[in-house]
Amino acid sequence: MDDTSETAHLTKRSQRKAVRALLSPKDRVGLRIQALLARIFLPVLYPIYLVLLRFGLGYRVRGHRQTLARIRSELRHRRDPLLICPNHLTMIDSIILLWILTPWWRTFWDLRLFAWNTPEKRNFAHVPVLRFFAYIGRCIEIIRQAPREETQKLLARLKALLVHGQSVMIFPEGKRSRSGRVDTEGFAYGVGKIIDDLRLIGASPRVLCIYLRGRRQTGHSVMPKRGESFYLDYALIEPQTEYRGMRAHRDISTTIVQKLAELEGTYFASSDISR
Repeated sequence: MDDTSETAHLTKRSQRKAVRALLSPKDRVGLRIQALLARIFLPVLYPIYLVLLRFGLGYRVRGHRQTLARIRSELRHRRDPLLICPNHLTMIDSIILLWILTPWWRTFWDLRLFAWNTPEKRNFAHVPVLRFFAYIGRCIEIIRQAPREETQKLLARLKALLVHGQSVMIFPEGKRSRSGRVDTEGFAYGVGKIIDDLRLIGASPRVLCIYLRGRRQTGHSVMPKRGESFYLDYALIEPQTEYRGMRAHRDISTTIVQKLAELEGTYFASSDISR
């Protein structure tokens, strides 16, 4: 191992140690168990998602294999923390994206792009079967307006996953857009805080901004329309900021949301969109 590789290895080890210190033993064990069960059961349960989305609902994504190949090519040579930040129009955006980003055969050995997700607890916790699928699907439930202590625990879990080479999906807008467009004003700063915290311990987090939209989608909804054809575009960025604290969180979050807005602008400027 040369000096550069050894330094990088020691840096990553110190990053993991710094984040691990934020987790209780119970949380560390809980994440390991959930990750193990997901790796065991996802290859078996994934076909249910596939049959439902592709054949039951008739969803399709034009050119997604080529797009996925480009994404994997750009990510291939670095294992830095990766946040996947999509726009948000329907209740199942994350499920559709996981289906697009991770073909079934990859669930047997490569879950890099089958990101950990952060759904609102009230959306699924009251139905046991949904809670089971959320757990196996690598979801960490969140509660909006939760006490500060609970929020800190959630952020610690997400940062621990990220520094260990996992990817995490977060909707930077914080909620489904009510206008049907990327919300460039009322977005949350949580993703900015996570990235800034990782930068402060020496990590170099990257953000995969993804714009996903059904070609017949005019506004927010519970589900995309049956038989929908989706438009997909992306940009891989590494947000930087000269600020600290809350201003840094806001600045980084703004960079991500503005990038999504740029991708959206490309969509609406495209000449082949069926309206």
